[in-house]
Amino acid sequence: MKKVLFSCVGSTDPVRGLRDGAMLHIVRHYLPDKIIWFISEEMKKLDDNDHRYDLAMQKFFELHPDYHPEIVREYSDITDVSEFDMFYEPFERIVSDALEQDPDAEILLNLSSGTIQMKMTMALLAMDVRYRTKGVQVKSPEKKASTAQRTTDTKYDVATEIELNEDDEPGMENRCGEPQLFLVRRQAERQRIEALLQTYNYGALRLLRESLPVSCRGLVEHLAQRAEYNTGAAEEKAEKLRGHVPFPLYPMKPENRAGRARKYRAVTEYYLCLKLLQQSGQLTNLVVRLNPLVVTLQEVCLREKYAFHVQDIMEKTGGKEYITANKVNKCSPELKQYLDDELGIMREKSFPSIRVYNLLLRYFSEEDEALELFEQLERLNETQRNTAAHTLDNVTEDDIVRAAGCGSAALMKKLEALIGSLYADICNPKIFSIYETCNDYIKSQL
Repeated sequence: MKKVLFSCVGSTDPVRGLRDGAMLHIVRHYLPDKIIWFISEEMKKLDDNDHRYDLAMQKFFELHPDYHPEIVREYSDITDVSEFDMFYEPFERIVSDALEQDPDAEILLNLSSGTIQMKMTMALLAMDVRYRTKGVQVKSPEKKASTAQRTTDTKYDVATEIELNEDDEPGMENRCGEPQLFLVRRQAERQRIEALLQTYNYGALRLLRESLPVSCRGLVEHLAQRAEYNTGAAEEKAEKLRGHVPFPLYPMKPENRAGRARKYRAVTEYYLCLKLLQQSGQLTNLVVRLNPLVVTLQEVCLREKYAFHVQDIMEKTGGKEYITANKVNKCSPELKQYLDDELGIMREKSFPSIRVYNLLLRYFSEEDEALELFEQLERLNETQRNTAAHTLDNVTEDDIVRAAGCGSAALMKKLEALIGSLYADICNPKIFSIYETCNDYIKSQL
């Protein structure tokens, strides 16, 4: 991982009392690929006079000939360095720009150089989970160096200090440390975000927008809309994220038939919403909302496998579609007789239902491998859905096992496999784990 050091330079940099200042000491022990110096107006005047920072780095490069970092100078026009609020915005911008240029980099923050206000601002950024930062503190050397004249003193001899720097000698102590306080605070914030990801609670995560990395905010908004089945808003956001997220949000093989592609997208999106309900333990809601997906898959199964279009036996009345006995008889008198036998005389008008569609599937083939799953879902619908929809009773995992013969997770896996088989030519299996893929990406940005 690329390392970027962001450091102020203060009255102990680059060398004081013949020992490294904090900035140079971090460079020595971390060898960052890029170094960003924040140079105040006062320090710029001193540097313009004696070129202290370039001289110190030239000496260091002589001792480390294979080390060639990029060095960037950020000059400040802030005159009152005692103001806390003056530094947060420019420091945040510098960190944000550095990560934009190198998204996978780790930003090392020097907590020991500069004014108290600068150090405090660096500490705040070290705890900010939005950025991949790490605070580095440098202990003062022995008393001799800590009481020596500061680098802002008019008698400071930069050439002598650099030439006789004792930290250049082999075996000198590494005085760098990474304060656990910042790591603990940062980890606590990360765990809070990860807990919401683990439960797929994107609505709550959206409320933490300002605490999220900038690279994740749009994605979290997309996931919140998508999980709530706001398909239009989710797709609009996904289009804006194209090229900003390193994977497709709607993975799918090419399909020239727009209508079929739309149907497949609708099926997979509804399935994913149901899967979130199952994974978050909302089993009552799952059972209540399962019916439309099952009926749709039965219709697809009849059409794809047996070229039977259920619209051929339906009529629309008052904006609703019904299976009518008259239409069934016109389609096939044999089918009408079969349904009469099974239903005890078919009603003139019937809503499309799991039971009726299962009868149609049995009519065409008793050996359809999807039929077993649909029969499990029919039993679940008959024994649990009406109770769940009209009472305060909750559906439990045991209720689902008793009704369907398997648990909710196994049932969802079977539905996933069925969707994959019905749309084998266009289904990309990555669609079924898209929320996990997004979660892993968000975690990687923390």
